[in-house]
Amino acid sequence: MQNRVILACTTSAFALVAIPTGAMAQDETVTVESPPDDTSQSEEIVITAIQRSIETSQSIKRESDQIVESIVAEDIGKLPDVTATESLARLTGVQVDYANGTAAGTRIRGLPNITTTYNGRQLFTGQGRSVALQDFPSSSIARLDVYKSGSADLIEPGIAGLIDVRARKPLNFRGDRIAGGLNGVHWHQSQKFGIDANLLVSKRWKTGIGDIGFLVEGSYTEIKFLDSSRNVSQQILQREVAGLGTIRYPSFVNINYNTADRSRPSVATALQWRPTTELEFYADFLFQGYRNTGFGRNLQVNSGQRANLSDVVLIPGTDQVKSMTASAGGFPTGVQRAIDAHTDTYQAGTGFIWDRDRLEITGDVAFTDSTFTQNGLNFNFGGIVPQATRAFDFDIDSGVGGGTVVVLDDDLTDPARYRMTGLGQNGSRNHGRDWQGRLDLDYRLGSGMLTNLQTGIRFNTRDFDQSNYTESGVAPGGQFFPLLPLEYTGTSPGFRGDDARITRTFLTPTPDSLLANLPALRDIVGLPAERAPLEEVFFGNEKAYAGYLQGRYAFDLGMMTVDGLVGLRAVHTENEINGFDRSTTGGVTTTVPVSNNNSYTDFLPNASARLRITPELQFRLAYTETRSRPGFGDLNPSLTIGAPSTTCNIDPNDPDCVRVSTGGNAELDPVRSQNYDASLEWYFTRSGSLTFGAFNREVTGFVSNFTSDVEDAEFGRLRVTRPFNGGDGRLRGIETAFRSFLRFPGAPDWVRNFGVMANYTYIDHESELPQELAETLPGKQRLAGISNHIANAGIFYDSRFFSARASYNYRSNYVVRYSRVNDPALGNAVLGPTLPIIEDGRGTLDINGTIDPTRNVTLAFSIANLLGAAATNHRQFNQEGQVYPWQTRFLETVYRVGVRFRF
Repeated sequence: MQNRVILACTTSAFALVAIPTGAMAQDETVTVESPPDDTSQSEEIVITAIQRSIETSQSIKRESDQIVESIVAEDIGKLPDVTATESLARLTGVQVDYANGTAAGTRIRGLPNITTTYNGRQLFTGQGRSVALQDFPSSSIARLDVYKSGSADLIEPGIAGLIDVRARKPLNFRGDRIAGGLNGVHWHQSQKFGIDANLLVSKRWKTGIGDIGFLVEGSYTEIKFLDSSRNVSQQILQREVAGLGTIRYPSFVNINYNTADRSRPSVATALQWRPTTELEFYADFLFQGYRNTGFGRNLQVNSGQRANLSDVVLIPGTDQVKSMTASAGGFPTGVQRAIDAHTDTYQAGTGFIWDRDRLEITGDVAFTDSTFTQNGLNFNFGGIVPQATRAFDFDIDSGVGGGTVVVLDDDLTDPARYRMTGLGQNGSRNHGRDWQGRLDLDYRLGSGMLTNLQTGIRFNTRDFDQSNYTESGVAPGGQFFPLLPLEYTGTSPGFRGDDARITRTFLTPTPDSLLANLPALRDIVGLPAERAPLEEVFFGNEKAYAGYLQGRYAFDLGMMTVDGLVGLRAVHTENEINGFDRSTTGGVTTTVPVSNNNSYTDFLPNASARLRITPELQFRLAYTETRSRPGFGDLNPSLTIGAPSTTCNIDPNDPDCVRVSTGGNAELDPVRSQNYDASLEWYFTRSGSLTFGAFNREVTGFVSNFTSDVEDAEFGRLRVTRPFNGGDGRLRGIETAFRSFLRFPGAPDWVRNFGVMANYTYIDHESELPQELAETLPGKQRLAGISNHIANAGIFYDSRFFSARASYNYRSNYVVRYSRVNDPALGNAVLGPTLPIIEDGRGTLDINGTIDPTRNVTLAFSIANLLGAAATNHRQFNQEGQVYPWQTRFLETVYRVGVRFRF
């Protein structure tokens, strides 16, 4: 059922999770379209208060033929959070990663294989297959629909599902509108300030040829983050120590400052023309930009295989060193980075909607062009005298734990202590261009069991390419910091909230001085003044032809009714990818073109049923089949073989004689899934519900990158990292959600302004690793990136003049990735078993509020990640289960205060 919902423009309500945060603006009306599930009926719900705005999202979920969650903007330019990703994190079964000052990496029920669409069209960045949802500022979105189960009329969802981003349309407003906002932003770790701004102008005309509307909106957001971290080496040293025997300890502790200034400009326009009530023509345009200037740096303090050790304390019952003091034994090393990256994505489209009598026909065609470019600079440096005395604690007891190091008797801010050791530059250009078109028909049959017959076709052709360059050089001796034409800095904020004692300050060149003196620095390491040109890595084309047939049915069972969908979507894919095998020997690189052609057809059935037990209670069942194509980079047939290690010149049979290689895998299959869903939904009020769901995904062929040693007849032993399909896997779980205002009988008026929400998802999951790695970690293993437990809870208050909410999000621990480790017992040159890196579970708390001094102006504030919880992970380094911490990252807390207006 397609709902047309009239939304009286409001301020700061959290429509998705029933957490309103603003007050009503009664002079505006916005029409927000619901998912394109069924066009047989329509209804209008006029929402006149902010506390009722959650009825919109609840109505969408309740009436949809699919299992859907929705977020509806409760005011022009206002989703609950700053980006789409942060808002999605409140949804049942959706999880995100928090890093780089924002939420990113959206997953639905644990899986990242999501199709993203914009107004029903596929959207992507660079040569990828999807768009980063954090690129959508909340001010530019009217609604977000998350499809956990699909249907034949949708663009084929990924195995995780589909997320559709809906923009505003000018004819959704009753008249002319101007709205906007300005926020000041402060980042706690970086101690920087920035702005968020947005403006929307919409105009509507009644003419002799029908209603015409035009809308333009723009936004600009800044992120100036600093994620500081203490990193413990995962290379484990082994040595004999008198009185202790064999001991093991990490080879270094790294102090890292990952920081960048980022901005995201965005512009969207929409033109609508309705010559009659039965016919509409439209055209729209979207520009999304991403700008990133990064200047992270780190210092690696080595423990040293030959260091003089004292005060050695072992972890009880093991041969692992917990803490120790080391002197001499190597030199400290570090790097100063300077990164410049940007994305420009454009999409323009046009189409029509014709709805007359029982037939609706829609057509749409769009062009998308996206380019991502990045240039990076690494300035490598080291100490000029052996390392000073340093105290290590590889698993400190205080604070949030993790590894620490304190340099005890060296001035790390003295330029005379450092020299330049090398310089490297790298960059890439990723480009994609796509034409897509579709034609859909929906015929309403009227009475009878079969109520609707839907059919349609879709075609798209996609060109893609990637180019890059990489060059580096080693600095000769004597390049001391005081002799270089550079400026230096030794201060940095970061590690705020860290109770552990660590070395935080060290000297590095400023990024500006590095870029200003780049030709001179390149000359020092023997590189020409100008950087190397881009070399094509791969290029190709993919075409997809899709068609579907779907029926909607409904019938009565006495006091109950049953309705649902039965459909089939067929998709034929053809791709051609061209690449280049490259090998380097004796400083000479040989290039050989390679190519691969492939085609396959997927048949994706879907069937669903909804039993309306009572007007308030309904039960759903759904079966769908989905698939996700591998990324173009994963399918790249190229293999890049590095130069032989220096050991090969001495003894080609030495275990250390390897050639590090990387490549794609043209033999990858799509990831395919058979999906079973069930849900029981009780809507006890228009704004209150209690739901239970269960799901099962039978998945084949997860794609992951793995490293393995391969004997090559021409090049000897290659240590190759490339993607592989895994074996059979599954995800199954349950989810439940509750939300309601506290409007129980006899409650005083002030209590009735409060509300609560909570949701919880449990996911049980496993998959077979690729055959190349299964021998070192046999059987089925946990899937990377998936938490077993995801929970959200919130409390909110809303009145005419003031509103506030507090939201807590938690996800349990999860596997970051699997890879082969260097087991010291086997010799560090030999790859050991396949083992996971585990990210520890943690929660985040966000609060926000609004004050409405007038009907047209709202004052707003928010704090993201109020608790400032550190992100920590650890890794097992041998088959016996011995573990050391890996990273301890201190993430941003973000403060915002601003004003919004609408007229």
